[in-house]
Amino acid sequence: MTDKDLTQSRRKLLLVAATAFVPMMIAYGLFFFAPDMIPKTTTNRGELVQPSIDISDRLATEGRWQLLMPMTEPCLTACAEILQGVLHQTRQINIALGKNADRLGRGLVRATPFPPAEGEAMKVDYPNLKLIVDAALLNELTAVSSMSQAAAGYHVFLVDPMGQLILAYPAAKVDKPLLLDLKHLMKVSNIG
Repeated sequence: MTDKDLTQSRRKLLLVAATAFVPMMIAYGLFFFAPDMIPKTTTNRGELVQPSIDISDRLATEGRWQLLMPMTEPCLTACAEILQGVLHQTRQINIALGKNADRLGRGLVRATPFPPAEGEAMKVDYPNLKLIVDAALLNELTAVSSMSQAAAGYHVFLVDPMGQLILAYPAAKVDKPLLLDLKHLMKVSNIG
């Protein structure tokens, strides 16, 4: 091998090494010396529950993403209208997920058992809706809802397949924003 070939081989080796190490050095420099250039926002449209709350001991997620809708009692006329709208919207979101629809479960959480007539009507109107009776879970969801930085009122909660309560959505955002977040999560997630 001639000196010219040796020099060219070394240049190629240095070029390959530089393509691997230069981006890492730039990232290192930005992280430690220019932290103001790192984005501070997230892309989620719901409100991030920080820290996430582990409810895996109170909710069987069956390895699927879950939308939880709390039903406080007594649910008067305005509350009932909001709840009916949210139930309809979440069903439409589930349908809109297409091939990923089976990766999402929906649950209506209540502290006391559903009256037989009401429970049967719910099963007829919303056959894939899980009726959950758990006062502790309802209290936890209500507490998260009251700590919300968004508008007070009704919230829908997203639980990941591992049982972590991660996002809260005010009733006004339970349509396109929730659908977009779910599509994104299901695209990037291998679980659920």
